[in-house]
Amino acid sequence: MPVARACAALGWAAVATFADPAAAQSVAKLPAIDARTFRPPAAPDASMVLEPVATPGHLEWNLAAWAAYAHEPVIVHGGAPSLHPVDHQVTADLVAGVGLGSRFAVAVDLPVLVWQDGAAGSTPAAGIGDVFLIAKATVLSNERNGLRAGLGMAAIADVSLPTAQRSSFMGDGAVTASLRWLVEYSLGVAAARASLGFVLRPDWRTGSLADAGEVTVGNALPWSFGLVLRPKAVLPAVDPGDRQEWEVAARGSLPAGPVAPFGLGSGPGATALSPALLAFDDRVALGRHRDAFVLIGLDVGLDTAVGVPAVRGIVSVGWAPRAHDRDHDGVPDDLDQCPELPEDRDGIQDQDGCPEDDADGDGIPDDEDACPLTSGPASNDRRRNGCPAGAR
Repeated sequence: MPVARACAALGWAAVATFADPAAAQSVAKLPAIDARTFRPPAAPDASMVLEPVATPGHLEWNLAAWAAYAHEPVIVHGGAPSLHPVDHQVTADLVAGVGLGSRFAVAVDLPVLVWQDGAAGSTPAAGIGDVFLIAKATVLSNERNGLRAGLGMAAIADVSLPTAQRSSFMGDGAVTASLRWLVEYSLGVAAARASLGFVLRPDWRTGSLADAGEVTVGNALPWSFGLVLRPKAVLPAVDPGDRQEWEVAARGSLPAGPVAPFGLGSGPGATALSPALLAFDDRVALGRHRDAFVLIGLDVGLDTAVGVPAVRGIVSVGWAPRAHDRDHDGVPDDLDQCPELPEDRDGIQDQDGCPEDDADGDGIPDDEDACPLTSGPASNDRRRNGCPAGAR
């Protein structure tokens, strides 16, 4: 880290020489923290905020690129006027992941600072953020023959590496670790999802973040909850191809030491360390096999905590090549009339991909119907039950 520290020192020297001295002194009091309140999920089938508890299959991989523009993401209130270290910020994330076994996956997230500006040029205009290494394990699966239904749970652990420049607001300047618990209740076409976690920052940072004075940035409790819906279920005309997934979600975090949440305890600054945001997004599957996707989303800040933008726009594209038989019944998805329900392989219309209880619709179950493909009346004679008159 000596090189990074030297670069940061030179940057601050330039600010002190050529920029507004008062602004430079104020910005210099801010702690080196990761103020980004958006991190993309690593799961290939996730929305902007929430992700399912399922992991990809063994050695199934995925790639995604996320781009975001945030307006006024870092404003320090309490002064006259307020300090604006970052007024405009354009970032990108490159995410890659792979499944290991049926319930485990690993991924990496490389954040990139494309461009930002702020008070008197006090922050670097470009660079990289702290790199994240991610591991996910499905604890309770809600996969039911290719269809997600019922309760599911998963755990996500990650470690960040201090690869960002300390004054960029893209990194914590030290190794951090976190653990999150995911809960999902799915009904197939819709799901309710939530998460709660703990972020450990061994190297706490102290500085002026609000009118509370000196605030120490330490551990945190990230949270999220929301709903995802396939609009085909309620508005079929909007999505006749069943390619979209809508999400509305709230997320944020609370301080977990040394500052107490909700203003409790003796440490000041809980408000500045309690971001809350509301997200809306639409994910659209692309291509014949729907291996690719594009996502467009919007973040709206609900408070004035550090890292909460007035508004943030997000665009993502991703690719996750897969074997195209979601219900694993041997009928390809593009030929399967019931892609999420496995064929029952009873010798009756086995090529359409749908299980049949009464293929000819005569009210007699196939396993009792002597003529399962031709409708007929019920009969006490098992050899003629469900067969038309004259049939043998």
